[in-house]
Amino acid sequence: MLKKVQRIKLGKQIYQRLMKRVLERDEWRCQKCGSLENLQVHHKIKRSQLGNDSLENLVTLCAYCHMGEHGHLFYSVPAIRVCNKPKPRRK
Repeated sequence: MLKKVQRIKLGKQIYQRLMKRVLERDEWRCQKCGSLENLQVHHKIKRSQLGNDSLENLVTLCAYCHMGEHGHLFYSVPAIRVCNKPKPRRK
């Protein structure tokens, strides 16, 4: 039987600083539709699936795209039409 790996739980202040670093790295834009509003930080690999709190596992999404990633949207409207923002430019 595999032993469950125990994750390190970050303190509230450290986690908030990490979220700010993610937002800054992603230039305060949703990485899916480019929106600048209602931004949230999303885990690419869920914590429940042993995803960690690292810059590599976190991405900035707007609330609409974040809900879509978690399957909470029950109608199919492209996020780009709802958010009405251009996609971010890649350097």
